[in-house]
Amino acid sequence: NIFKTRNWYNFSRNPLSITGAVIVVIVILLAIFAPYVTPYPDHRGAPLDFGNMNRPPDWQYLFGTDGLGRDVFTRVIYGYRVSLLLGVVVLSIAVPIGVGLGLIAGYFGGKIEVVLMRITDVFLAIPALVLALAIMGFLEPTLMNAMIAVSAMWWPWTTRLVYNLTRSVKTEDFVIAAK
Repeated sequence: NIFKTRNWYNFSRNPLSITGAVIVVIVILLAIFAPYVTPYPDHRGAPLDFGNMNRPPDWQYLFGTDGLGRDVFTRVIYGYRVSLLLGVVVLSIAVPIGVGLGLIAGYFGGKIEVVLMRITDVFLAIPALVLALAIMGFLEPTLMNAMIAVSAMWWPWTTRLVYNLTRSVKTEDFVIAAK
């Protein structure tokens, strides 16, 4: 049971951990129930209301309005959906690639290690934003292609981390004894 472990005990005793967990849960719930909790769900898109443009925060518009008269609070809540989707998709693409390549390079070593780590070094040598913009230059500007471009920026860091961890564990006494 997860609630009986030492990790849960330590987590539940740390007020900053609990605060962070509550914030994450609130953001996820707001993203899921955005149409029900936002006062102006039609403001998430492109409607214009020039009569209310650039209004300061008040009780009607909690965060105020933007230059086109749209409710900023509504747009922030709907923005949670895109941000959470981006994070989940990018990590579900980049982490398996990085972990797989890092494990292969760290475990087998030799020529495989040299080839995989030099490819990783090439991707790490290119500034991340430049790489993402170059990828987006070749692809159609959609959300999915943006996620692919960001994933191309993330996998080398995961590969390098897992490679170093694999190499350090590979030389531990218990691994040598098992061999």
